[in-house]
Amino acid sequence: MYGNGFPGGAFPPPGGAYPPPGGAYPPPGGAYPPQQNRGAPPAGGSQASIPPQGYPPQGYPPQGYPPQGYPPQGYPPQGYPPQGYPPQGYPPQNAPANVSQFNQPQTGLLTPAECDEAVKAVRDAMKGIGTNEKELINVLGKYPPLQMNQIINGYKSNYGKSLLDDVKSETSGNFGQLCCALSMTIAEYDVKCLHDALKGAGTDDDCLMEILVGRTNSDINALRVLYKKTYGTDIEDDVKSDTSGYVRRLYTVLLQGNRDESNGARDVAADVEALYRAGEGKIGTDEMAIISLLCNRPDAHLRQVFDLYQQKHGHTIEKAISKEFSGDIKKALTNLVASIRNKAEYIASLFEKSMKGLGTDDDKLIRLVVRHRAPYVIAPIKEAYKTKYGKSLGKRIKGDTSGDYCKLLLACIHDDK
Repeated sequence: MYGNGFPGGAFPPPGGAYPPPGGAYPPPGGAYPPQQNRGAPPAGGSQASIPPQGYPPQGYPPQGYPPQGYPPQGYPPQGYPPQGYPPQGYPPQNAPANVSQFNQPQTGLLTPAECDEAVKAVRDAMKGIGTNEKELINVLGKYPPLQMNQIINGYKSNYGKSLLDDVKSETSGNFGQLCCALSMTIAEYDVKCLHDALKGAGTDDDCLMEILVGRTNSDINALRVLYKKTYGTDIEDDVKSDTSGYVRRLYTVLLQGNRDESNGARDVAADVEALYRAGEGKIGTDEMAIISLLCNRPDAHLRQVFDLYQQKHGHTIEKAISKEFSGDIKKALTNLVASIRNKAEYIASLFEKSMKGLGTDDDKLIRLVVRHRAPYVIAPIKEAYKTKYGKSLGKRIKGDTSGDYCKLLLACIHDDK
C-alpha cells in the first residue's frame, strides 16, 4: 500500500496500506516499526538496529524535534500498518480477514550514525554551486520509506532546514518533481496527492481509488487528521464538493474508516445472495447496498465472495456491475473490485496506463513509483507487470523517460543495475 510512512514510519499502500498502501501506503502504507520480521532488512539497515517498540531511540533526534503538537496526537495510530507483507503465497488466498496485501514488514532502521552519513551525503550533493545529481539519486533512490523518514528528520535536526525545501530549490522539471516527492514522508505525500486529485477541474479518480481503497481504518483516520492539519479543510467535504451521485457516496463510505477488521468468519454465501438481490436479482438496483458491502467487508472475504458469485451465477461480479451500473460509478466499482482481487496487478495496470499512448502521464508515474517503492511492495507489482504485459516494468520506464529522471525512477524500483 499504502503500500506502502507516516512521520517516523512508512505505509502503502493495498488491502490495508498498499496493497497503500497500505498501504500503503504505501505506499498505499504509519510510524512504527512493525512487529514481526519477514525478511532481511533493506539496504542501509541492520537487524541489530531494530528497536522492539518505537523509534527514534532515546535522545535522537535532538530534544525539541519534532515540534510540540506534531504529529497530531494519536497519529500514526497504534498498530499501523498491520503486520506482515507480503503474506506467503501472494496474493493471499486464505489470509485472515483483515490482512492487507501491502502491509509494511519489519524494516531495518538506520542507526544514528548511518542516518547522519546519509544526511551528509544528500547535503553534500546540493552544497555549493550546482547539484551533484548522481549523488542525489544515490540517496533519494536508495532508501525505503521508513529509512527515508529518518533521513528527512535527521536533515532538519542537523541543518535546521527542510530537506524538501532544499531539494526544491536545487532541482527542476520531472526530475525535480520526483526528488521533491521522495523528500516527503509517505503520509505527507499521500495527503498532497489526495489534495491534488481534488483541486482544479475534474477529479483524479485513479488517485483517490489507489490511495483510499483497502486501507485500514486507522490509515483512513490518520490521513483525515493530516489532511485537515495541512490544508485546513476536511477531506470528506472536499470530496463532496468535487464529486456527485453514487461516486460521491462511494468515496464518502471509504472515508468513514469503518471496514470490518475482525478476524471472525463471515457467511460468504449470505453476502453473495445480498449482492445478487441488490442487483441482478431485482428490478432496479440497490446501489448503496452494493457499495456498502464492497467498501466495508474485508478484502480476503470479498475475494471468496467474488469466486462464489461466479460459481453460482455463471459470470464474474464485474459483469454484474457492468449490467447494473453505468458511467463514473460503473468505472469506480470495477476498479474497486480489481484492486480487491489483486492489488499488485491493479497497480501494474496503472503503471501501464501512465505510459500508454502518446506522451507520459508523469504525475501518475511519479506517484506510483514513490508510493510503491519499498522493495517488498514493488516486487510483486513488477512480477505482475511482466506477466500481464510481457516486458519488465524497468524496460517500459526506460523506453518512456530519459536522463536523470529515468535513472531515479529506475533506482526507486530497484532496476538500476
